[in-house]
Amino acid sequence: MSCSTPAESDWYYTRGQVDKIVQLSGNKVINVEEVLDPTSCPLSLRVVIDGPPGIGKTTLCRKLLNMWSNGTLGPQQYDLVLYCPLRNSKIATATTLAGLFEYESSKVPKAFDWFRDRDGEGLLIIFDGWDELSEQDRESSLAAKIIHRKNLDQCSVIVTSRSYASSSLLKMDTLSRHVQVIGFSQEEISTVIIQTLQKDTKLAQKLIDENTEQDTEEAETDKKPRLKYKLHLTTAQSSEDSQLAVKLINDLKVRGDVRSLCYVPLVCSMVILVYCKEGGHLPTTLTQLYENFILQTIRRHMNKHDINPRTLGSLSSLPSQLARPLQEMCQLAYTNLANRAMVFSLHEIQLLSEAVKEDYLGLMTTFTEYDEEKYQFLHLSIQEFLAAWWIAKHEEKTEEVFKHHFDDDHFRMCLRFVAGLTHLEHDSYQQYFNKKEIQLQCKRKPLLNTYLPHFYQNPLIRQTVSVIETFHVFYELDNVPILHLQLLYESQNETLCQVLAKSMNENSLCLHIKQRVSTLSLFDWLCLGFFINNSKIEWDHLHLGVVPNQALSVFTDKLANSLSETKCKRLEVWLHEPNARLINQILEPSLFYNIHECYFELFKGTYVPCLVLLQFLNLPQVKILHLIMEDPDVPTIDDIDLCYTDKSTELEKCIAVQVKLLEEMNFNYRGTEEITGTLVSVIRGVELNKTITSLSLSISVRQKVPPARLPNGAIEQLLKDNNTLQALSLDIPDELLPSSLNIVEVNTPLTALEIGEESSELMTSSLLPHIKGLHCLILHEPYPPRLLFCSYPSLHTLTLPLDTAESATELFTILQTNTTLKTLNVEIEESVYTSKCNMGTSLQVMLTQNKTIEYFEINNDIPSSFLPFLTAGLRHNTSIKHLNVYIPLNTGVTYFIEAISKKDNLKEINLNFILELDQSYSCSEEQIMTPLFYEHLLPAVTSMLQSHTTIIELRIGCTHINGDWSEPHWIELVKKLYDTIFIHPSLEYIEFNKNCTTRFTHPPLEDTLKDQEVTLIERHRNEQPGKPLPIVDLNIIKLIDT
Repeated sequence: MSCSTPAESDWYYTRGQVDKIVQLSGNKVINVEEVLDPTSCPLSLRVVIDGPPGIGKTTLCRKLLNMWSNGTLGPQQYDLVLYCPLRNSKIATATTLAGLFEYESSKVPKAFDWFRDRDGEGLLIIFDGWDELSEQDRESSLAAKIIHRKNLDQCSVIVTSRSYASSSLLKMDTLSRHVQVIGFSQEEISTVIIQTLQKDTKLAQKLIDENTEQDTEEAETDKKPRLKYKLHLTTAQSSEDSQLAVKLINDLKVRGDVRSLCYVPLVCSMVILVYCKEGGHLPTTLTQLYENFILQTIRRHMNKHDINPRTLGSLSSLPSQLARPLQEMCQLAYTNLANRAMVFSLHEIQLLSEAVKEDYLGLMTTFTEYDEEKYQFLHLSIQEFLAAWWIAKHEEKTEEVFKHHFDDDHFRMCLRFVAGLTHLEHDSYQQYFNKKEIQLQCKRKPLLNTYLPHFYQNPLIRQTVSVIETFHVFYELDNVPILHLQLLYESQNETLCQVLAKSMNENSLCLHIKQRVSTLSLFDWLCLGFFINNSKIEWDHLHLGVVPNQALSVFTDKLANSLSETKCKRLEVWLHEPNARLINQILEPSLFYNIHECYFELFKGTYVPCLVLLQFLNLPQVKILHLIMEDPDVPTIDDIDLCYTDKSTELEKCIAVQVKLLEEMNFNYRGTEEITGTLVSVIRGVELNKTITSLSLSISVRQKVPPARLPNGAIEQLLKDNNTLQALSLDIPDELLPSSLNIVEVNTPLTALEIGEESSELMTSSLLPHIKGLHCLILHEPYPPRLLFCSYPSLHTLTLPLDTAESATELFTILQTNTTLKTLNVEIEESVYTSKCNMGTSLQVMLTQNKTIEYFEINNDIPSSFLPFLTAGLRHNTSIKHLNVYIPLNTGVTYFIEAISKKDNLKEINLNFILELDQSYSCSEEQIMTPLFYEHLLPAVTSMLQSHTTIIELRIGCTHINGDWSEPHWIELVKKLYDTIFIHPSLEYIEFNKNCTTRFTHPPLEDTLKDQEVTLIERHRNEQPGKPLPIVDLNIIKLIDT
């Protein structure tokens, strides 16, 4: 039984400043009190908390412990909260519950027996540091068994981990909540700097007050404006501490790379310390930052060594009485890191020299465990840096040690420091970046509807409001070489950036992953910016996926600071709640020079649509522009400069005269703000434009007051004066159209026309009689078929609703002898099926006699009574290559599938199975459909694939499936299906979906694919050598050949 998973639930974020949460756009922010809130699942909680080093995961655990001791932990009362730091080897290797108690007591056995008898009910265990376990312990330790409910299944569990090691935890079926500790926001960084440097609380608050203002662009969930800092801070205070705080904050605004590191509280404190000691110098990399921090720490402990701290210039030039102790500590750090030990006993420490044991250079701390004195470094990242110093400075074969640990997740941070210390200058490091054809280009679902090539040069890039969920085969984040990017940034090695870039297949990079909000950290975006900035190649395609505002600022700051221009032909980005400044920042010509194709979606945010559209059109090389604006908040005249309030004339002139290369424009607007002025400017500009051949306008307004209508003659003049448009898609609602359209003369050479769903009969009846020569016609309003084919005898593609039996019969009769139409998409109203006519027979005859239709779709539910006509017609058809139908799922579906399985002409099949609602059932819809799906449909599909040896793509959609229901014998049916898929001679893509917006979950399909993945791939490669691995798309998991 499956409970909540991270893919199904909201992302739960909490800040490094755990009890002061600031809203993060695009995610659900929770208070620390909500971490353990009950879910709808009856099982006990399993909560994963992850984040980068030093972000505050352990601090959050301590906060939760403190809350429990004070009785404020949450609605669920726990009899005991057991804190288990997994860096403690005794706890990590414990085999009994008693072994998980950090301190011995006579009460422990009694508590153990009590909780064991209750299967852990009333117990909350906090396992802190999952990443510090070995791979074996992550599989077989007592902690792993408890987490995966193999022991004490009634207890609740919190697990903390560094992000790189949490992926296995996030795949648990019983995961209740995923909490990401993401650290300080930019506003919080400024506040922490002020409150740290200015010890006088009154002066600190005064400094904050004089440099903050109400945020009108971003709001909390309750829509109340919060304070944000001004772009440039100033102070009239004479206090040197206040002046230093202002200077550091302003310097960080210029140095966005270092600022992006400060979201980690530990690093933020280091930056403040180093900045103060180094007179305003900011480090570039984490390596430089930690080196400075350790140097400053050693300087503070020089009073016992009779050394002037000011004489210590760097770690590399320490005097011998300090260099030798540091070397010993570095060796201790490396040796224990290699052994996965973070806590040291007195015996290990006694092996060090007396100079080290005197104060451990201020880098270690002591504590008592079971009456024994223990030692550890101030933080794991300090141990990792010192281990890296040992590898880089004292190992004779640094490159071999680097290679030995390269695939060890436990050494990720350490190797980043090694990269910073060595700059990866040795030739041997090229082997990690000179990888053969890294497959990171976008993998999209195959094209469904063949009318799209009439409108778009790249029809696979289907820009809709739901583009992200609908059309991609998503990557796992593991496919993106994050570690390589981090190593490149730490090393600052520009040559290796070029080596890695040249290894990427098709000069393409896609960061479009499953989660709607990217899980890349700010530091990852910083590293990505450095890599792209120094790649020195012309990118064919960059798909940045969903980019949060703060990440966008970090990424573009890194590009903006470069003297070179980043060349990119195609750019895809989805921005969540952007503001005008950020949009302008990413569109700076120096950032992405030579963009030919631009695909952007702007979800909410604060900006002027007209002005933003103008910015996109001013890209000097753009040939294709697809722009979606959804629910923008347009600033009032008080919020923006007067020059921004009316750019309509400039926009019209830009499109008409200044745009010289634009060929394809798709503008999609959904919102409540006035858009008529912008729409008029676009239409009038295109009217005089000489290069645009494809124009798509899709508008949906939800204004409380009636919007302004388009002026009379706007559409008429476009069709009369423009002489370049070949494809036109208009989806403009009635409330924006004038009361009548007086179209007399059409000179536009249209070959493709779409009149969208928002447009009414007025648009259809006014345009069609005057437009000639169409090859593609997409209608969402009924129209007499005979008139269509009289007006357009060369029609290749047609989408048409059929609202009467007469019109349906007329269409199918015409097509019995038609020899030009290749694509037909019809939607037949329910009443047509029930009318007494020969519509079914005419369809059957049409399918039998027509020799040219290659794509056929009935885009709504077909009743059982009509299915025999469709089956008989398809049985004799020889031309259709792509079939898309919605048919009832019942025991008789086998006959339909058997008929199409014998049709070698069918290459792409999309079958959507439905439950007929006009039948009465004694049980629920899911109780009917789920067994039918597994016991009748899947065996029929397996049989079809076994006999149909030329099929390329297959989609199976099915409604009303119970994702929590599984029977043992279903597994064997699923295995037979997968065995057939992976040895099929022609199948390239198969998809199972739910025919609706809710997520498709089928444990038998999903679990079997995961369990059999290695075997299936091996068999495929043995029996189908040279054939690409078929893509198996279950919406949740995608098995793709990378």
